Amino acid sequence: MPAQAHFCAQCGTAVDPADGGQSREAESAVEQEDESLPAERAGEVEPEFVATTVAAPPTDEPQVPLPMPENLAAVVGYLTILPAIIFLYLEPFRRNRFVRFHAVQHLLLFVAAVACFVAASVLWTILQLIPFMRVLVFPFAGLIGLAWFFLWLLLVVKAYHHEWFKLPYLGEYAEEWS
Repeated sequence: MPAQAHFCAQCGTAVDPADGGQSREAESAVEQEDESLPAERAGEVEPEFVATTVAAPPTDEPQVPLPMPENLAAVVGYLTILPAIIFLYLEPFRRNRFVRFHAVQHLLLFVAAVACFVAASVLWTILQLIPFMRVLVFPFAGLIGLAWFFLWLLLVVKAYHHEWFKLPYLGEYAEEWS
């Protein structure tokens, strides 16, 4: 520790400069920490922020090799609903939980998009009857379409990076049904 230090950089304990930069509490804490760690990590300093990856949920099924990498199969499942439906019934893909999860999540997202489109169409018809609201309909519809596109793009990127990214409500159902 530097000679001017008043507090320990690791634990925040006050340091007495007369003790050579170490306090009794800091020395005992370091000794206890060294004893609790394995020998190869005793002197290693932990980084403050560590990137974490989401582990795949546990499965009892054996992994069957796919004709393509599973992250690319999940991305293809997001292109349209046809590959998503095919992946749920085609044999090597239906046994892979990662591909099945993303296919089901895409189908649920498609159903939600159709429901939102129907609701937006009804709202658009009603708003066309109010003269000053006609101006707001087209920008609002464009923003909703743009939001759906970016949500779809996010899911494609997350599937490509092999992440189990779950949408708030739809993801829970997709995980349960896959």
